Amino acid sequence: MKTKTILFVLLSVLVFVSCGNITGNGEKQQEVQTVTETEEQEVQTVTVTEQQKPTVLVIPSDQLLNRFGMLQRKEVLGKMIQIRDYNGYFLADPDSKFVISSIQNAFIRYGYPLNDLEQTLKSINDQEMLDAVTGIQKDAKTVLLTNARPDIILEVDYNYATDRSTRAYSKSFTFTLRAIDAFSNKVVATIQETACKEGKANTPSALAEAILAQDSKAFTRQMDNYFTTIIKTGRDITLRVTIENGVNLTMSDECLDGDTYTDFIIDWLKVNTVLGAYNMSRNTDTEMYFVNVKIKTFNDNGTQYSAYDFARQLSKALNKGCGIKSKNTTQGLGDATISIKGM
Repeated sequence: MKTKTILFVLLSVLVFVSCGNITGNGEKQQEVQTVTETEEQEVQTVTVTEQQKPTVLVIPSDQLLNRFGMLQRKEVLGKMIQIRDYNGYFLADPDSKFVISSIQNAFIRYGYPLNDLEQTLKSINDQEMLDAVTGIQKDAKTVLLTNARPDIILEVDYNYATDRSTRAYSKSFTFTLRAIDAFSNKVVATIQETACKEGKANTPSALAEAILAQDSKAFTRQMDNYFTTIIKTGRDITLRVTIENGVNLTMSDECLDGDTYTDFIIDWLKVNTVLGAYNMSRNTDTEMYFVNVKIKTFNDNGTQYSAYDFARQLSKALNKGCGIKSKNTTQGLGDATISIKGM
């Protein structure tokens, strides 16, 4: 009886030691458990952010719109703008909804947050779209992107042709899908394929799905790598600061702290851009224009940080630091614009 009791106790001790130390190293396991709650939350936040996938929006390319007569150029206030009619395109191309839906469904399956093009268009008031088009800096695409706020645009172009001279009705389907940074317009990944199939059952949407199944792995890997990079190093926007006509100020005038307005803006950019990265492209008495301005990708709460947010912060700093009145006139996702209106 004593022997059985001793064996039972030994087995219990061995089981307890094994369950309490899964890693096989008691000291290291204890160290992991002593990490503070704050540090644990910080590690989790970084991991989640770095693994976050970009929000995507599928739109027809300008070439596709033009092919169906839904892209026009118009002069407004002395500037040529492009008029894009997305709603008209859906009516003109009977295959459009099926092709775009097949792409959307594929990327939902791949785990990407997605904004539906048709639903976004429906949510945009027709009058708002018209008002935007009559302005200089806004067109239908800008309104669409501002409302949807995607990280990546999936721009699709395709051409579907049937050779009726053959008995099997040979079909040629040329398909291009480009992943474009919605802020900087950089192309980050591309699929370009031509599928030639036999038989009447091969629809454009089915052919698009087949191409995506074949090429999506490399395409999404390029997208994910790019997005991970901009989370760490910032995303590119442009910044334009202008003095309105008739305002008795110049960029070389002194700000309240003794520096010029130019110096104040540059000093602010050094502190508030990611890694102090920006390039000044133009510097005159009435305008400063910057390209490759690196801004953070997310706010602290995980929501998207845009050019508008960046311009709002700079506008507030100018008003407070220089005692002037400025207005954030940003309209697009990636083009920050501030207008100085006077003292």
